[in-house]
Amino acid sequence: MNRLGFRPGEMADVMARIEACGARTSLEGFVTHFACADDANSSVTAQQTASFVKCTAPWPEFKRSIGNSAAHFIPGQPLFDWSRPGIMLYGGSPVIGQTGPELKLAPVMSLEAPIITTRVVYAGESVGYGACWVAGQDTLMGMVAIGYGDGYPRHAGTDTPAAINGQRIRLIGRVSMDMLAVDLSNAPKAQEGDMVELWGRTVGVDEVAACAGTISYELLTGVTARVPREYH
Repeated sequence: MNRLGFRPGEMADVMARIEACGARTSLEGFVTHFACADDANSSVTAQQTASFVKCTAPWPEFKRSIGNSAAHFIPGQPLFDWSRPGIMLYGGSPVIGQTGPELKLAPVMSLEAPIITTRVVYAGESVGYGACWVAGQDTLMGMVAIGYGDGYPRHAGTDTPAAINGQRIRLIGRVSMDMLAVDLSNAPKAQEGDMVELWGRTVGVDEVAACAGTISYELLTGVTARVPREYH
């Protein structure tokens, strides 16, 4: 990974220094972190595992930790003594090309915001900055009180999924700082005050991330402080 820590060839010297300063009894074990475990076609994970096993072998009395979220989905991948799941705890996928639900992961976080108004956008009219979406027919639209100022991705454009009352709908036009527009054609009974799920149990966060050209990690960690939290 080459972010922190020691190179394999340095381990003997590191352990000698730990012994010399009397800190051996404080040492719990060895940790490494995978660079490419999310890519099933990469050989890097197997190389990292082999390197880790070799460089820690002289000290079998210590525990070892290697398993990030993605490692749990690699057939035959050893996880050793400690497992360190991250994004999978939130229901997001750690694997390229697969979503959380496809990996049988359940979402534990939903992002929701209310509809603040509805109106019909007539055929030929546009919505939002840049007029980047134009109605091909009369369309019932809802304005939702959330935007990139709240951490919703600005680059999530038209056709990004959302949901209302369990019914999937879609975004239309460009996401603004404090609001975004949704097409209510699939939810004609929706009205002001109804809550829209931006991601959660009906719409996976991985789907939204893919539409925005990013990953679910960024969305889950990017919700800003002005969004109220409710813990259950």
